[in-house]
Amino acid sequence: MQARLRVSADSEALGKVESFIAKFAARQGLGTDDTARLAIVLDELLSNVMKHGGQDRSRPGTAEIALGLDGTRLTIEFVDSGPPFDPFVQPTPDLALPLEERPVGGLGIHILRSLVEEARYQRLDGCNVIQLTRQVSLGER
Repeated sequence: MQARLRVSADSEALGKVESFIAKFAARQGLGTDDTARLAIVLDELLSNVMKHGGQDRSRPGTAEIALGLDGTRLTIEFVDSGPPFDPFVQPTPDLALPLEERPVGGLGIHILRSLVEEARYQRLDGCNVIQLTRQVSLGER
């Protein structure tokens, strides 16, 4: 991986992640649209840790983000200390249902899935490990 960031999933985390993404994107020449997609993916993952990831709810969970670029293949690894949760076995929300009939939750994971080409989950050493890949466009470096 070419860049790593470890954050506490607290109120300052999203700003730190945004800065991390901006630096990585600028250094790698990542296109504007792909930078925005990366921000959406990481925002969704981090928001879930912020909401559900604290082990005992008295302190925030933690997340480690690793980004890599091999040619035009972007790899994202997101590791969090929260309780076991495989986002990729969750059912796809029925978007045809009227809003008032849809169950709460699941839309963010649906969006995340639509923004990546490959997604894997595993539980390792008490952590959730999510690995995502997608092809990206590069501008000038």
